[in-house]
Amino acid sequence: MSFWTKVFKRSWTIPIIRLDGVIGSSGQFGGGGLSDSSLAPVLEKAFDIPRIEVVAIIINSPGGSPTQSSLIAARIKRLAHENNVAVIAFCEDVAASGGYWLACAADEIYADENS
Repeated sequence: MSFWTKVFKRSWTIPIIRLDGVIGSSGQFGGGGLSDSSLAPVLEKAFDIPRIEVVAIIINSPGGSPTQSSLIAARIKRLAHENNVAVIAFCEDVAASGGYWLACAADEIYADENS
């Protein structure tokens, strides 16, 4: 069996986490917002999938709370380290301030030139 046959026969699982919206605890900035406590179950579940090698994070956020940005980024880094999983961030329309902070928790960042 050739190398490429082995590669394409392999079943790949890549969890995708969408971080879309203002970063802040619930009630802050007039809505639910992205917060460490609201994202904890989602992040834990994504990194807990057996035999994954990478987690993809799609970011579309103007930023918000520096504290929540720091807590979320720290959780992403900790889970990636504990599970020996790479993290790739994809910046959509906006990844400003805290959104960029979240992207920096990844091993690689991809963004459109217009982001």
